[in-house]
Amino acid sequence: MDIDKELETIWEDPLLDLSQKELDLFDFPSDMKKVMESRNKADYVAQRKLCEDFDQYRDLFVQVHEDLRKGWRSLVRISKTVNLQAGHFYFIDGQMLLLESIGETRRSSNFLPDARTRCIYENGTESDILLQTLRKNVVGNGYAVTNTDEETERLFFKQKDITDEDKETGYIYVLQSLSEDPNISKEKDLYKIGFTKNTVEERIANATHEPTYLMAPVKIAAIYKVINLHSQKFEDLVHQILKNVQFQIKVIDDKGLLHEPKEWFVVPLSIVDAIIRKIADGTIINYSYNSELRCLESF
Repeated sequence: MDIDKELETIWEDPLLDLSQKELDLFDFPSDMKKVMESRNKADYVAQRKLCEDFDQYRDLFVQVHEDLRKGWRSLVRISKTVNLQAGHFYFIDGQMLLLESIGETRRSSNFLPDARTRCIYENGTESDILLQTLRKNVVGNGYAVTNTDEETERLFFKQKDITDEDKETGYIYVLQSLSEDPNISKEKDLYKIGFTKNTVEERIANATHEPTYLMAPVKIAAIYKVINLHSQKFEDLVHQILKNVQFQIKVIDDKGLLHEPKEWFVVPLSIVDAIIRKIADGTIINYSYNSELRCLESF
């Protein structure tokens, strides 16, 4: 077969003989070219890069994590209508970032205010992601970090706040188990949270013979005096917020009967303290415990 002759025959086919008018059909009008050029220019995608001055932000991230661990800050889901603010911390896909600054504002294609940002990430990188893109990511798969509350008293009420109509209803206590059972002793942040109308010392005097105390001695981690609080309401609130970290274990009492204690939770003591303070001020109903990030989350 003569390849050159075959190609010559193909190219001489009259169907391939196109006029200039027909060729123009494959060209884009000038106004469409301008639109395409502007889109190409706007098609810039923010890229992460090394944050060269990360040293001045490193301690901030450490402090915010510590505040979350202690319950001084919490995580909040935000809605589509909430605007992000410079100087605030956010989480996206489990990583914390600081919205360090927001550049010159302009209107986006959906008429919302938009701007390039400077975001510092806790892994030492930064980006200039668009504000609306950042907001979309936080709304879709992230959290905002609340500001710290003002420093408050550890006790529920100051003495001057108590009137003759108030009633001391008992004590909230937080206990640690001294059990030698490896299934119990291996748990670092295992605490029992309970309520008693008598003194805590009286309540735990027989701990080694009571399934609710895991049939073992216990150590008092914290005690809070309570005013005007119904014990059942307290227990319901604690179980509600810590239900995902309730300690699952079975113990056998002195009579050989099997029990499943329900008042033990695997949670940092600082979070327990924060929960009790929020029970006192009535805000606990707005929170849950995020066991993965080990902090309180507002909803």
